[in-house]
Amino acid sequence: MISIGAVYHGPELEVSEVNRSLMEASKALRGFRGGLEAIDTPWVNAVFVVSGSLAHVDFDGLEYGDCSRANKGVVVKVAMSRKIIDGGEFFAFIINSLRGANAMAFEFFRQKGQEFPLRSAEDLVTRTEAKILAG
Repeated sequence: MISIGAVYHGPELEVSEVNRSLMEASKALRGFRGGLEAIDTPWVNAVFVVSGSLAHVDFDGLEYGDCSRANKGVVVKVAMSRKIIDGGEFFAFIINSLRGANAMAFEFFRQKGQEFPLRSAEDLVTRTEAKILAG
């Protein structure tokens, strides 16, 4: 399964369009997925690291973060640089990043001999995208 998290490098981001976009996507995804508490399959948490007034993202694209829950989960960090923030196309970026996080999770767990539920995770992203686009 897949979930969304965020790390904001500035207090101004808590009331920004970026925050609203991430929270809308997270809420839609959670609505389709339900809670993570009962999930016993491998999962990925896509954590958007957002540049702000206190710090800038120190990497580009997506990279692995920490594993957790007895090796059942992986974090994929997603860089949101000033360029992305100033560009304003948040939903397309969020959806593409979620797809990338799913692909990275699939490979991460494949190398460990485990099966990541890629089809289910991709279905959640597709349904989230449709809900956001429908308004």
